[in-house]
Amino acid sequence: MGDASPAEGPAYHLFLEPSEVTVAASALRLLISDEAHEPTIRSLARAVLSHLESTGPDDALLTVELTPEQMKITHSAVRLLLKDLQREQAEERDVLRAILEKLPDEHTMRAIRID
Repeated sequence: MGDASPAEGPAYHLFLEPSEVTVAASALRLLISDEAHEPTIRSLARAVLSHLESTGPDDALLTVELTPEQMKITHSAVRLLLKDLQREQAEERDVLRAILEKLPDEHTMRAIRID
């Protein structure tokens, strides 16, 4: 298992289907480019992105272990991309909604502080 320090809190395990991995990675890349002036946010997003990019076989369910801060960044990235997509991109929007359903609710996300 991971060596998470007590300051980071317990790990959250996000389970992603292969199609969700690609969309989540796109969302994180968008967040990284949008938050160029925020090194902490970029660092957290890059850490999650590195987990996503180190996936195994394309037909396997991926388990990504996230700290609370990484979970919040992932949630923010997915919501950002969901808001940016148009109606014509319904399939990708459905995938983003499925990812959001796997994450804790908005109130939990707001309670997580990123310093």
